[in-house]
Amino acid sequence: MQKQETPTLSRRSFLAAAVCVPALAIGAVLTRGAAPAPTVALPDDEAPRAGYHETEHIRSYYRSAAF
Repeated sequence: MQKQETPTLSRRSFLAAAVCVPALAIGAVLTRGAAPAPTVALPDDEAPRAGYHETEHIRSYYRSAAF
């Protein structure tokens, strides 16, 4: 007697497909609608400066700490 070979999916591959396919579809839909965040150009006098700079907040801290 010969066994009949029928192609069957294993449970793992079936569950992986059942979970991954919808997740990929949702991810594709969500990333398609995503737009980059708009950037706001600051005037030159309000542009953040690199490195240490003393602001009013820092000056008030120094006054309160008695430096």
